[in-house]
Amino acid sequence: MKSNLTYLKKLELLKELDSFKDGQFFAIADHRVKNHLPQWVSFSPHIFWLKNPEEEKNLEVYRSAIEFFLKQGINRSSTIYAIGGGATTDFAGFVAATILRGVKWVSIPTTLLGMIDGSIGGKVAVNLPQGKNLVGAFHLPEKVFICGEFLTSLPETEWISGKGEILKYGFLSQEINDLVNSKGTIEEVALACAKYKNEIVDKDFKDKGERVLLNLGHTLGHAFELTLKIPHGHAVAMGLKYLFKIMKDENSLKEWGKMVKSLNLPEDKFELSHFPNFDMKAFLSYVEHDKKKIDKDIRLVLVKKIGFCYTEEIPMKDFKAKITSHADFTN
Repeated sequence: MKSNLTYLKKLELLKELDSFKDGQFFAIADHRVKNHLPQWVSFSPHIFWLKNPEEEKNLEVYRSAIEFFLKQGINRSSTIYAIGGGATTDFAGFVAATILRGVKWVSIPTTLLGMIDGSIGGKVAVNLPQGKNLVGAFHLPEKVFICGEFLTSLPETEWISGKGEILKYGFLSQEINDLVNSKGTIEEVALACAKYKNEIVDKDFKDKGERVLLNLGHTLGHAFELTLKIPHGHAVAMGLKYLFKIMKDENSLKEWGKMVKSLNLPEDKFELSHFPNFDMKAFLSYVEHDKKKIDKDIRLVLVKKIGFCYTEEIPMKDFKAKITSHADFTN
């Protein structure tokens, strides 16, 4: 079970959208990409616009979206288009999964993070104050349209976020690791990551086996994201780095640094010392609420070597002790 991935030029994408010009076109879109879309889309009454998707990815806005589409006459045969980054596609996919007990949806990611990860795989959700993605569903998009030309206008924070998530794939796949370190184009790397995730999802849609490896770096990453208020991929890069540090995985830490240089990422921005507002108590609380917690244990994804990752369950109290005793967290 996987989505139909299509890589196309912007003119081809606009032509695809124009086929809906004279019919009903339901969409959830990030307001920041409005200028990239056909004028008729910008003025369509059937678009639910998000001004700040990550902040609006919550139950209150979700309810507003449901009421909006019901008033617009959505029905069981309708399709919802998601146009934006990972937070937008997460949110739109959850709306599609639950409205009228589920309608089809199509993803059009406009950020690097969305193209390589967030828009693919059918994990859709909203956040709660206690943590990220705690209310969600599995609902695969029918299609994912990947258009690299959206990347030309990304701000630096989005580049850092997308490349931060690429680091994860560089540990999961030898092919992607080689592509990153040989400095392949960002379009080549993005498409390789998207195809890798799509194949994993096809084998393990409901996250019962191999797909869990895609959570590499996310246990600490989600806690960094919520505590430091930084973009998801930026936080995942930090989650990887500090996982390797507290688990004393020196080989992976060296490989992390190698890929950071290959991707031209600012290494200083992944240092905990870069964030004087770090709150250890809040950080540990978010770790405690991680979805991968099993009774009193936490299931971690660890790296044996490039292209070979595995899971290990350790007592939550031991994992928290590793965090609180590490010099980077105590200084």
